[in-house]
Order: sequence, then C-alpha cells, then structure tokens
Amino acid sequence: MAEPGKLDPSKGWRAIEVRLDATTDPRQRAILACLRDHLFAEAEGDFDLLLSTLAPHPDYHFWIDGSGFGAGPRGPGGVRAHYEQLFEEGRSVCEYDIERIVVDRDVVVTEGWFDQLFPGHVLRKRGAAIDDPDAVYAHRMRLLLLWPFDANARLVGEDSYANGPMYLAENLRKLPAAEIPPVYYDRLRAREAPARP
Repeated sequence: MAEPGKLDPSKGWRAIEVRLDATTDPRQRAILACLRDHLFAEAEGDFDLLLSTLAPHPDYHFWIDGSGFGAGPRGPGGVRAHYEQLFEEGRSVCEYDIERIVVDRDVVVTEGWFDQLFPGHVLRKRGAAIDDPDAVYAHRMRLLLLWPFDANARLVGEDSYANGPMYLAENLRKLPAAEIPPVYYDRLRAREAPARP
C-alpha cells in the first residue's frame, strides 16, 4: 500500500481481490482471479506473470482520442512491447481507483479514475502543453475498461474508453516531490542502471 498522499499502484488489483472474495460462481471467480493477477503484474512490472494472464492472441483497443482511437497492441509480443515502452518512457506507475465492477461469465467491466505518472518531456513529445519538461505530472482520466476472457479464463484483450481526449491541460497536474511514490524513482534508477554482461 502506498504512503498517504501518494499514488497507489496496488489499488486496482486490491479492488478486484475484494470482489473475488465475495464471489462464489466458479467461472466468475476464475476470470476475476486472472484479472487480479493481470493488474498485480502491471503494478509490479512482472512481464512473465502479465503474459501468463493472456489468451494466445490478445487484442487491445484504446478507444480514446489521442491514443490511436481503436489502436492498441496485438498478440503477446505486441503487448509485451507495449508494457516495455511504458517502462522505458517512465509511464509505468499508475493508480486505477475502481469504483464499479460488473461481472458475467465472459467479461469483467471496471470503471473508475485512472492516474498515470508521466515525465514532463514525454508529455511534451506528445503535444501536451506543460511548462516543465523535467517535472513529473499526474495524468487523470475517467476510465471504463472491458476485459473479455476466453474459455480458459485468459484475457482476450482490453477495450478502454475515457471521458475525453488525452493530454488536455485539465487532465494534467505537476506533482510536488512529496506526492511521487518511491516506486517511480525505483523504476527510473532501474532504467538508468547499466546492463549486466
């Protein structure tokens, strides 16, 4: 759990775990457990666990203006490359504060506020009007995600919908150092560390 006042990457998977604990249907429990593991892997940066939650040929669709509008990674290699890019660009620390979860036998729907940390220079490269490329910003959107599953309770992909275009000034807030969680700096140092021979 994050320190008070700091973004908490564990919020999403913990919300799913609470719903899982209250669910008795075996099929629903299987897909919720897979989603919990998927969100945990995203929060921890565990690519092997993340890929294990996916069906053989997952398709992601980001239905968000400014994020390709229907584009997204395809297949396990594309998905892995997508998450690796998040780490390389310093965009891998997120908090998904899930307020609503709807479950049937083949799809989980989640809705809530999604906060993602961005280095200022990455936002500027994407056309966002920011005043400090050396600062860390929180990008906030209302996000609804459809999580479809196959017969083996593995994710077929993700379909995400947001409350407006990406990178609007009102979605961005420069963070004081006190609000940046330690994991952000840990991942920054890991990216900058020389590779071992």
